[in-house]
Amino acid sequence: MLPEYIHMRIAESILFAGKAIRVLRNPSPSATLQDPVIRTVGSHGMQSSVGGSGVPKELANFSNIRAEELLPQAEADKIDSMLKELKHSSEFHKRPFESAVGSIRTIAANHLWQLVVVRADLNGHLKALKDYFLLAKGDFFQCFLEESRQLMRLPPRQSTAEADLMIPFQLAALKTIGEEDKYFTRVSLRMLSYGMKSSTSQKDLQKPNASELPSQGKAASELTLDGWDSIALEYSIDWPLQLFFTPDVLSKYRKVFQYLIRLKRTQMELEKSWAAVMHKDHADFSDYCKDRKNNSATQLRRQRSKPLWRVREHMAFLIRNLQFYIQVDVIESQWNVLQSHVQDSHDFTELVSFHQEYLSALVSQSFLDIGSVSRILDSIMKLCLQFCWSIEQYETRPNISEIDHITEEFNKKSNSLYTILRSSRLAGSQRAPFLRQFLMRLNFNSFFETTARGVMNSGRLRPITAGAQL
Repeated sequence: MLPEYIHMRIAESILFAGKAIRVLRNPSPSATLQDPVIRTVGSHGMQSSVGGSGVPKELANFSNIRAEELLPQAEADKIDSMLKELKHSSEFHKRPFESAVGSIRTIAANHLWQLVVVRADLNGHLKALKDYFLLAKGDFFQCFLEESRQLMRLPPRQSTAEADLMIPFQLAALKTIGEEDKYFTRVSLRMLSYGMKSSTSQKDLQKPNASELPSQGKAASELTLDGWDSIALEYSIDWPLQLFFTPDVLSKYRKVFQYLIRLKRTQMELEKSWAAVMHKDHADFSDYCKDRKNNSATQLRRQRSKPLWRVREHMAFLIRNLQFYIQVDVIESQWNVLQSHVQDSHDFTELVSFHQEYLSALVSQSFLDIGSVSRILDSIMKLCLQFCWSIEQYETRPNISEIDHITEEFNKKSNSLYTILRSSRLAGSQRAPFLRQFLMRLNFNSFFETTARGVMNSGRLRPITAGAQL
């Protein structure tokens, strides 16, 4: 219980200052990591913890650090002097007490900033998390998805899925990651077990029906594209960076990564399906030109395929614009804001707060915290994969009704997405400052607005009509 005359904000500052000074005066990782060190700083929104049982891998830069290097004796004497002055005061005065607490907290926060930001290379690790968890190294993930494409056509084997993925992961690293990247060794690939239990594969997705397609009423966590949805990354953090990159922070990075890698995979499958269809079409056209009289079947097949190309382009158009919006409008703009704060701030707790704002902006502006939108996006990505796999088998096993069903569902979902995103409550809010540009790119020819109105009026949109207007 706090005395009534001590505000909660002051109590939290006292707690932070004491624990921060403990870290600075006891820089030995083996001693510091035995129990939580920094837990809460209320007004700054900081939630952090340090824990562990063993000594981290790379501690050469900190093993010989003396306490005086992290908290100079002059600063320690200054803190000691302020505490003695408060102790020897005959009466308690609130203002001098709060002033002393604020001064001590500022000293602790500044020196903790020096430890984490300068000595531990915080910005280098932030850049590494952006490169790998936010897919800034696009060439690496493009190569990884291409190397693992055939593997991901099969259901993951729960006992070996992670090991199976390591082969394409390492091949992609050899092809795209240079030796100068000292952070890649901290990145590891994982298959989270929760995604394995109710997963499906290409085989499962080939014959969707109304009951199999996800509905908006289901929770977002229940929706999976296939068993490979559970791909995740982990990042090895050493002391003292656990003060900044807490389990909660890394969990948010992981959540965004899983969303982005699904989006990237969907985009790649749409491109690959286009390449396969175009290759077949060019071969058919060549045969038709050689013998026009006896190739009426080839010409008919080419005519029947054209609506499929338009539907695929409709899907690719939406996925491509969503990717651009998230990677450029959201991630890059928020990264620039964070970098500005990192350059200007010399207070550890301020940096923690700025970083939390950065992560919150990534999550909210990518719509991951809006259940209705995230469910629709998951459904759209699933439908795109179903469509890609269906048209690849179109020549050997055509199923018009299946493709029409997928197309109709996609039209409904994409127009529902547009309707929700253009709502005044969402489009006019500060959560998505670039949302208007995204909507303008989607609706540059008024297609989405027209078809969304048609869906609301009729409740049904013909598949070929949607494709024909693109």
